[in-house]
Amino acid sequence: MDAFHKALDLLSRRDHMTAELVEKLRRREYPAEEIDEAVRRCRELGYLDDSRVARRFVEVRAARKGWGPHRLRAELLRRGAPPGIASEASRLTPEMEAAALHTALRRAELGQPEGWWRLHEERGRVISSLVKRGFHSEAAVRAVDELARQRENESHASHEQRGDPPELS
Repeated sequence: MDAFHKALDLLSRRDHMTAELVEKLRRREYPAEEIDEAVRRCRELGYLDDSRVARRFVEVRAARKGWGPHRLRAELLRRGAPPGIASEASRLTPEMEAAALHTALRRAELGQPEGWWRLHEERGRVISSLVKRGFHSEAAVRAVDELARQRENESHASHEQRGDPPELS
């Protein structure tokens, strides 16, 4: 099988960044000229597009895994995206960032004890988790603060629903 057909085979399984595809073809010891020609043909046919792959990667990882802009950019660069494409693709719209933060918060909350938002150390762990997922520290703090307010309101509402008398000030 020549480099072009091997490239088509690889691209039929999943999208690849150009650098990933080139590396896979090099490991299979195809000549450099044949790899260059295969990449050129794949681009011409629309099968190889780093911008499209980067945008799709960001959409999926932000929504499903709760990754923030810093982690998305780092992972795109690791996978061989050109720096400009990685930077552009990892700029999340406010809606995408809110959805990614929501997912990340739900994941971070899973291992936390009940009432975690009232405990300074646990709040710090959740914020740290969000920063590790690639969010700006300011966004992480705001998100945790907002979630803590929501949880506190839910907590008060559930106590009142059980017939507890309202707290007097």
